[in-house]
Amino acid sequence: MDAFLDIVRHYQNFGLLAFAVAVFATPVAMRLAHRYGILDIPDRALKPHGRPIPYLGGAAICLAWAVTIVVAMTTGTCQWPRLLPYLLGGVAMSGLGLIDDIRPVLPRTRLLVGTVIVAAVIFATGTGFRLVASLADGLAVLLRDCGLTLPGWWAPAVNALALPLSVLVSVFVVLGACNSANLIDGLDGLCSGVTAIISLGFFLLASHLAIWNYSDSGDPLRLVLSIAMLGAALGFLPWNFNPARIFMGDAGSVLLGYNCGMLILLFAERGIFRWVIGALMIFALPVFDTALAMFRRWRAGRSIFEGDRSHFYDQLVQRGLSVRQTVFVCYGLTIVYAAIGLLLTWVEGGRPVIRTRHAVFLYLAVVVLTGGLAWAVGLTRPEQRRDSAPRPPTAAPPG
Repeated sequence: MDAFLDIVRHYQNFGLLAFAVAVFATPVAMRLAHRYGILDIPDRALKPHGRPIPYLGGAAICLAWAVTIVVAMTTGTCQWPRLLPYLLGGVAMSGLGLIDDIRPVLPRTRLLVGTVIVAAVIFATGTGFRLVASLADGLAVLLRDCGLTLPGWWAPAVNALALPLSVLVSVFVVLGACNSANLIDGLDGLCSGVTAIISLGFFLLASHLAIWNYSDSGDPLRLVLSIAMLGAALGFLPWNFNPARIFMGDAGSVLLGYNCGMLILLFAERGIFRWVIGALMIFALPVFDTALAMFRRWRAGRSIFEGDRSHFYDQLVQRGLSVRQTVFVCYGLTIVYAAIGLLLTWVEGGRPVIRTRHAVFLYLAVVVLTGGLAWAVGLTRPEQRRDSAPRPPTAAPPG
């Protein structure tokens, strides 16, 4: 406990700095959004809010996150050559989202640019290079514990393909996290609160690894990235909680997802499979919400990328919960998933509390239980088609 408190004392100022910048930068962003007409205009489909809402909250989140990381580099807490690429990549991803907020970008263009940005950060830092190797090692341990042996060609094939596959999977993980965070940004205070809890979970996991000297260079990196995002999200939340006075837009949700995705990859730094599935479990709610929405669209015969009100949180509201009640339910589920993720990775006396094979089975059990419960209560049923009557005209996009 003393070691953990030492870590908190050492890094708490970074969280407080991010919180303070976000709290004071957000109202400035609100005024700028009103002045330049950067507003989210309501409609009868995907934007049910009652009045135009400022759309620059993501810029305030990005500013708070970036300022904190710069301070961490200038004070020597993190080596700047290691942290700078993550900072530049995050600012670029947030900038891409901001452009899309102001003047919509074609999805394929946004995907291409986002892929280039994420791939550049991965190549510049080596983040995720051991991801496939850790998955392969975890599979080998799991099969060996079950009394099975891998064929002789397995090890040479893994060695030959591990790096290129790791890069591809790593890009997919980060872009997937960006998309999941973007999709869960559908109710006042939902994305900011959920990602704040996830960031806290990542900080606790990073602290635990630091106590056991997981990585001399990687531990400060994970701690700074997680607590900077925790402070930035919490500082924005008072302005975004129901009834929201400002939205984060894609500039904020994409940055939050980028930070979470990079942290998931960073927990694979030494190729230990248990840390990876623990981090994925902490991030489980956005993944579940995305998977549920896509599954319902597929069952309805629509494109899985078509926007609708089929998300988990939408269904809770449709079943009679208020926006605030729905958001608190999502907060509670995020805490549960984060607690399970921390349990999967916990170490006592230098030894894991739960062995890798048990951690894998527990992870799969949670996935199956979540899916089974969603099916049992009817969350997976396709959304009924909306009325095809013409909608009233809405304001044109700003700019």
